[in-house]
Amino acid sequence: MSIFSTYVHKKSMFNRILSAILVTSALLSPSVGISPVQAASAAAATTKPASITVDSESVTWEYAPFVEKGTTYAPLRQAAAALGGQVKWNQAKQTVEIYNHGDTITHRAGTNVIQINDDRLMLPAPSKNMSGTLMIPLRTLSDAMKAGLQLTNTSSQMIITLQSDSSTIMSSDSAAIDQYLKETKYSGIALVASNGDIQLRKGYGLSDINSLVRPDQKSRIASITKGFTAAAIMQQVQQGNISLEDPVSKYVSGIDRGNEITIHMLLSHTSGLPSNFTREEGITMEDTLAEIRTKKLMAEPGAEYRYSNNGYILLAAILERVSGKEYGAYLQEQFFKPIGMKNTGTATPSTKTMKGYTDQKGTWAEASYYVSQSGTGTLYSTVDDLLKWDQALRGNKVLSEEIQETMYTQYSDRNYGYGWMVSETDEGTVVFHNGSGTGYSTGISRNLDNGITIILLGNHAGMDMTGMLNHIQKMALKL
Repeated sequence: MSIFSTYVHKKSMFNRILSAILVTSALLSPSVGISPVQAASAAAATTKPASITVDSESVTWEYAPFVEKGTTYAPLRQAAAALGGQVKWNQAKQTVEIYNHGDTITHRAGTNVIQINDDRLMLPAPSKNMSGTLMIPLRTLSDAMKAGLQLTNTSSQMIITLQSDSSTIMSSDSAAIDQYLKETKYSGIALVASNGDIQLRKGYGLSDINSLVRPDQKSRIASITKGFTAAAIMQQVQQGNISLEDPVSKYVSGIDRGNEITIHMLLSHTSGLPSNFTREEGITMEDTLAEIRTKKLMAEPGAEYRYSNNGYILLAAILERVSGKEYGAYLQEQFFKPIGMKNTGTATPSTKTMKGYTDQKGTWAEASYYVSQSGTGTLYSTVDDLLKWDQALRGNKVLSEEIQETMYTQYSDRNYGYGWMVSETDEGTVVFHNGSGTGYSTGISRNLDNGITIILLGNHAGMDMTGMLNHIQKMALKL
């Protein structure tokens, strides 16, 4: 449903009618059961008044906000409208509906639930009818509308500053993509840009048990990390410090047939090395290298494509030996800081990222910490930082055009280049990479010819990132 008529001007006749309908419906609903006497008693129980400003503007409230038992209440209709929502009463469903950035937010008076599309947030207490005004716990309403909220608690009142959602971007041309993501039950952050101009930046689903995903959150990026590993190695190639034909044995000893496996083979997943390695917290790079030394090849070096996380761990180790810097420190110095990627780095258990979830018998359960190793899946980032990375590559700011052409060349029947898969389409050359880790599904897709960039950082395991990226690339032709 997409009804976006303006129902929110407080001086309009419609608002007065809507307010009367809300009050009447709330009083008659058996789920509410609040009489005028009870309302008066609730008012008497108020412990502290609340002063609320929205986007630095004071609001003349139809009923004064108040704090009761630690919960701040504000007029639902006015608060939602002040935060940019369009408000409507659904007589058939007996609910208040708020339309905001393509989302439908619904609430039934007197209940403790707010529904946002297919997700729900729980209020700390039910909404209240106070002298004809529906009052709702403000923090949860602000979370539902992805607004910022700051509290200052004084002895005489609660001072609250609200900031309407400014991080969500949705152009009219991207509405179909937004609808597609909602229909596929996508959970995570999405960004779609055309030649660097953001058309869609939005969060979908839940970040944790009672908060929504916001588009500016940090997330693990899983195997998108490999694009940074390949770029770092190619930077060393560009500087003449590494040759693509160098054998692994030149840098790391003890690898099965390491004198036959080249840097090129590691980058293109044609080394024959197996993929898996032990994932446990506290395992060091040297521990993992020792494990890789015990592994036998699964195929002849250079004979066929076999995706190998171990190969990219070896690339990270080679980078450290050549540069003299730890993998994450090298990326910070050479890429993240110069490009301005302030919210990107190596993840640790203490890094505050969007939580990941796995499907446990039909229920999404919070996943354990995603353990990886340098070179293959250790990084976290944001969609905005990854767009900066995309633009830096397009502008040849970190790698020359010639070096990038080498990266974006297909080296096997699986169309893998160096750190990127390469697809020749009717719309142009598309380079992309998906990723999966404990609780995460990620992907980035870049059309090198028409300038479309798509970034998906999902927090549900098992989503079909490649399929979604391909579909959105086609939809984005209309941008």
